[in-house]
This record gives sequence, C-alpha cells and structure tokens, in this order.
Amino acid sequence: MAKEKVRRIRHYVIKRGKVFARYVYTDASGKRRQMLRLAESKTNAKDVYDQLKREHQDHGDQILDASKMTFSQLASIYQERRLQPAEYVSDRKVSGRRSYYSPQLYLKVLVEHFGRHRIRSITHSDIEQFKLLRLKTPTRSGEQRSIADVHRTLEVMRAALHFAVRSGWLIRSPFETGAPLISKADETERDRVLSRDEEGRLLAACVGRRAHLRAIIITALDTGMRRGEILTLTWPDIDLLSRRITIKATNTKTQRERVVPITARLLAELEALYAKATNSDTLVFGITTDIKKAFATACRDAGIEDFRLHDCRHTAITRWIEAGMPPMQVMKISGHTQMQTFKKYINVNDDALDRAAAVLDAFHAKSLSENLKTRSK
Repeated sequence: MAKEKVRRIRHYVIKRGKVFARYVYTDASGKRRQMLRLAESKTNAKDVYDQLKREHQDHGDQILDASKMTFSQLASIYQERRLQPAEYVSDRKVSGRRSYYSPQLYLKVLVEHFGRHRIRSITHSDIEQFKLLRLKTPTRSGEQRSIADVHRTLEVMRAALHFAVRSGWLIRSPFETGAPLISKADETERDRVLSRDEEGRLLAACVGRRAHLRAIIITALDTGMRRGEILTLTWPDIDLLSRRITIKATNTKTQRERVVPITARLLAELEALYAKATNSDTLVFGITTDIKKAFATACRDAGIEDFRLHDCRHTAITRWIEAGMPPMQVMKISGHTQMQTFKKYINVNDDALDRAAAVLDAFHAKSLSENLKTRSK
C-alpha cells in the first residue's frame, strides 16, 4: 500500500517583510481556519506557534477568536449582557442589575482610555497608571476626585475583564497578576451623623417647594432605609395599623425582604400623605425624579454642611445602638448581612464623645475618693 502523504504546514509565513507565526486548526463547526500572530523572527515564530497551540488546546476556539478583541468591543458586549435593568421572577432577580446607570458611566470613562487596547494587551501596570491618572482628574465641579470614585471605576473594569475570562476570551485578568489595585482601606469612610439641632433646622427648611422632603427625611432618619427603598414604597407596603413597613426583595440592595417599624412621628406623616392619596396603589411619596438637588438646597438653607441623604441611614443606626438595641437586631432592621459593612454605619457623634468623657470623669472621681478614704484610715 502506498504511504499516505502527510501535508506539513509551516509554522510561520512572511508578509511584507514581517514574520508571522501561523497556527492552522479546525474549529467546532469543522471549518479549517488559521491564526497569524506577529513574531520577532523565524525562531521566535516557533515559540509563538507553540503558545497559540497550547492556548487553543487549553481554552478552545474562543481564545483565538478573541485575540484581536478590543476593550471597546468587550465593553459593548458587557453592557448589553450585564448592565441592563433587572428582570425578576417571583420577586427574585434573574438577570440584569437594579443599579446600572452609574456602572454605565464608569464604563464610558474606561472606554475613553482603554477603548482601542486589545484586552489581551492590557497589563496590571496599564491599569495602575490609569488609576493614578484618574485620581489627578478633577470632578465636574473642579474638586479633587475621591479614591472611592476611582475604585468604583476600577470595579467595573475588573467585572468586565472577569466576564471576558468566563466567556473564554481572556486567559487571566490583569487584576490577578500583581498587587491589589482596589483597597477599601484607602477610602475615606463616611461618618457624618446628624445632630438633634441640625435635624430641627433641616426639617424646618422643608417648606414651600421643598415641603415634600420632610416626610422622606423623617422616614430615612427613623427607619434607616436607603433612598431607593424609600422612593419605591407603595401604599400596599405600609400597614398603618400595625405600624410596619415591608420592603420588597426587589427593592432592596441585598435582594431580601425585610420589615421596619414606624415611629409615632413617622406615622403622623404617613397618615397625612395617605389622606391626600388618590390611589391606594401609587407611590407613597409620588416622586420619580432625583431629589439630590432639592435636598442639597434644604441643607444649605438650614446651614448644614457635608450632609447627604444616605447619612440619615448612618444617623438612624447610630441612634439605635446608642439607645441600647443589640447590634444583631439593628442589622436585621437595617438590612445588613455583613458585620464588617454594618460597623461602618456605627458612628461616634459629639454626644457620644461627651458621654465617654463624662464616664471617665466619674471613674476618676470615684478612684480619687476611694484613695482618699484609704489614706485616711
């Protein structure tokens, strides 16, 4: 029998004076394909060929198909598949995100910088340089950009690159090839708590065009609810008789339903709103737009500085702890699942500092009195 001829294919080709490693393979559909990758020389082409072969054997066709994928292309696919409004089945999120607007803005910033880069060429050092550059870029208002803001941007990039790894387009994320690029310890944690005097001034400023803020602020201060949880409340979520608010799983950050109590002053606010409601299924506060600007104006009129609506959550949790409630019970009400995160919301205000000093003053006075008695014997 005649020996079957074996066709040998060179592992390199030369085009326009440049050497390219040439890897020929058959894809999943049975189609014969080839992959060319620039090499330094004919000798180096053999090393590049071996690398392509290993990658193909270990990771399949996708890794070769994505060899020229740019970050802009990845970002487009990632946004289409991941940064979309959440979809629910039986109150459980099955796809998308509850909060996708901010990640889309961060992704746009990343595309402006890394858009033309091939994802396989982005290094740990490249991301590190971007981080430093972003920190030096002022905000729209001309202020110093916070480390937390830069970290949120990097978190979106990390998620997009991990998505590429899971999709078989990238072997390893550059975030995993060096020192951590995101360190929560470097961020300045918010510890702003509203004093009783500031609270009175703020509520007094909620009149006229900003009268609608009063009930929202009291809800935030007395329940510790997040802004999104407050603004999505509907009347079926509220039981005025038992003085309970049920926050649906679809409206919570943790995707877990929880119940919060209604204080006497909050009950009065809700009853007044209910009396004016035209439909028992509508939004409690009737607001579908952002209240950030109106809240900032109210704070300015009240002479209150560096205070955000989310700080009402800090205030509520701090007050519960100061009132003697067990931390684990407070966590259940506030909707925290991690103690490490919960501890960030327990803040020390001026009243607590004064009490701490008073406790030590009493201790010192008692010790001095006991010493004097001992000496007099």
